[in-house]
Amino acid sequence: MTHTPTSPPAGWYPAPDGSSELRWWDGAQWGPAQPQAAQPHAQPQPIYLADPGPAATNAIARLAVAVQVLLVVSAVMCIVTIGVEVFGIVAVTDFLGGDDANLDRFDVYDLATAVVSIAGPVFLLTAGVLWVIWQYRVAKQVRGLTRRVPGWQAGAWFVPIICLWFPYQNISDLWRAVGRTRPSWQIAWWLLWVVSNFVSTQATRIYLGAEDLETLRVAMWVNLAAEVLLLAAAPLAWLVIRGITEGISQRAANPVPAPVG
Repeated sequence: MTHTPTSPPAGWYPAPDGSSELRWWDGAQWGPAQPQAAQPHAQPQPIYLADPGPAATNAIARLAVAVQVLLVVSAVMCIVTIGVEVFGIVAVTDFLGGDDANLDRFDVYDLATAVVSIAGPVFLLTAGVLWVIWQYRVAKQVRGLTRRVPGWQAGAWFVPIICLWFPYQNISDLWRAVGRTRPSWQIAWWLLWVVSNFVSTQATRIYLGAEDLETLRVAMWVNLAAEVLLLAAAPLAWLVIRGITEGISQRAANPVPAPVG
């Protein structure tokens, strides 16, 4: 069954940018802002979130599924990497303890590390790219209901310093814009993501500067911690994608007044 998009009738409505002024909606587009003195003293009418149509909604849903699948794959890669690091830690510990009978374990560790250090980031990076596209498209459907435009919803992930907090705010805005309450666990997802990236960076630095097996073992432990944090963040990220996508789909099927102010 095809859903036909509807628009609110012509009249004075609160400005779509969230300000307190009223603007004229002619049924198709917004008119210029009027001075407060010239605006009618009438009860503001609600603005309805525009129905993006089935094509846009389905595209967002498909992107969401792709990101969710890649998040699951990335979580599996985290588990594999944790196993590789545990294997390496045991091999180094045994060697430092005087057991040098199984030196071939270092070759196995090196090979396994080469595989996971390429495959893991590739899956995670692909998930990240699709996430940004998904977030941009969702933000376009709720334009005017978030504190930042769709371009900043996507771009904030790539700007140093800003990327530590703006994406969290942007996701919070999307929850509200699609008519859902921001979940209490969202802050846990964000902290796990940020800290895992920081710890992973430190692990890489230790690996690159390692000159002995003891330092290499420290790097293994640090990288193992980073993977555990990332593994914990993955299911929460999966829930973020699912919740907001369900919200935008419900809004598209049943347009309701968007919150004002």
